[in-house]
Amino acid sequence: MGKRRLGLLALGGAAGAVGALALREGLQRRSDRFHFEAGREYWRLSYPPEYVEWVEEHLTTYHIPAGDVGIHLDVYPQSERTAPVVILVHGLMTYGRLFVQIAHALYERGYTVVCTDIVGNGYSGGVRGDCPVGPATASVVQCALWVRQRFDGPLYMLGISLGGAIVYAAAAAGAPVSAISCLDLFLFDDPVGLRRMVVQPRLIGLLPLLRLLAVPFGWVRVPTSLLNTLEHVVAPEEQGTAQAWMFDPLLTHQLTLRTLVSAASTHPAVQPERNTVPTLVMNQECDQVLDPAVTRAVYGRLGGPKKYVEFAGSPHWSFTHAFQDRIAAESDAWFQRYGAQTHAPSTAVVGHSV
Repeated sequence: MGKRRLGLLALGGAAGAVGALALREGLQRRSDRFHFEAGREYWRLSYPPEYVEWVEEHLTTYHIPAGDVGIHLDVYPQSERTAPVVILVHGLMTYGRLFVQIAHALYERGYTVVCTDIVGNGYSGGVRGDCPVGPATASVVQCALWVRQRFDGPLYMLGISLGGAIVYAAAAAGAPVSAISCLDLFLFDDPVGLRRMVVQPRLIGLLPLLRLLAVPFGWVRVPTSLLNTLEHVVAPEEQGTAQAWMFDPLLTHQLTLRTLVSAASTHPAVQPERNTVPTLVMNQECDQVLDPAVTRAVYGRLGGPKKYVEFAGSPHWSFTHAFQDRIAAESDAWFQRYGAQTHAPSTAVVGHSV
């Protein structure tokens, strides 16, 4: 009788825990809707007036279908349909509108620029932070197919941080690109590498258990602070700028359990050794978010045309014009090798994000 009571108590406790998680998730989704509406125009506070004016003058937005939800695109079109096109894919906890400086730098070099928000991020549909590697990659492929139908120029992709890994996965999955550029590169089937890129490495040791839990509880969200913290992202002198940036209501501060599990258990359609897509890999020497050695190791495995560039003394990210313009310049030089007919920027917007 005692064992039966204990069993019933355990079952009741488990049911109560699940109920509490479901209630928390319901409240979180209501909060998500509030933050989404409140944050639509917050991006304006991240830039000096000249950048905001440039966006207002050049931006066209689209919402296209991708899987069960729609994805948002910020498009800065050149006047000619034959201009080269670059799709910019953001990293973790960010979205496309926060990369206006790079978009502007590429636009000034002659590109039509498309900034896509990965499903579950920014202005795109889906539960906030629910962006497993498979659907995230598929949404980028869908974006590339949409661009291919709408524009006639050669197509390229540039991925930032997590976006670098997604860009490689999308190209491997068949996105019709002439070349890609990755600021950081890792694979989503490498738990050992992932262990070197998170604040709590022990979390990766729990992957077998997390995979089991993700089957019934994949919707449960965990804080991104388990993966990385702000002080690792930028140099000390830019911490104040980063803190202000983090108040953006559209930033994702949680990831679903299924998203976390997918980051260490999703094989690319083409392993690096069999890659044929021309790939530029950029790496930050002093990166404390994504271990530079992981990016170097993946670059070493890459087949096909490739180039490696290391930013000496650079942290994971910088809000400075010099850092972001170099990303655009290196990418442009690489894309020109594979069909992009561009030019040096005629003007430059001076200033930094605040």
